[in-house]
Amino acid sequence: MKLFDRFAAGLETLGKKANQALDEGKLRVELMKARRRMDAAARDLGYLTYRQARGTQAPPTDVESLTQRIAEAEAAAARIEAQLDQLKQQSRTGSAGAAADATPTGEATAASDATPPPGQPPRP
Repeated sequence: MKLFDRFAAGLETLGKKANQALDEGKLRVELMKARRRMDAAARDLGYLTYRQARGTQAPPTDVESLTQRIAEAEAAAARIEAQLDQLKQQSRTGSAGAAADATPTGEATAASDATPPPGQPPRP
């Protein structure tokens, strides 16, 4: 029965990792869209500035609208980047926890003999 439990735990871990990869992919697509919106608004603002430099008058609301679109897209990109960082952090801590959970009690592991990452105290 132990083998089946280990197999089931491995499948569960694999499923979690697949879901995290899908979530990360969706966030990356959203981030790309936000950056495209920001670039499009910046491009339009550049064209508007060029036209103004050539003597064509543009309503001030156009400039305000474009700068607002850029600010909104920047905020969305920052929010999505924070979500990506949080997801990556969860992935790192979750995989370490999953590895510890998958190790049966009473068995020695090679990870316990390994040196700790920089900045962490050595294990007893």
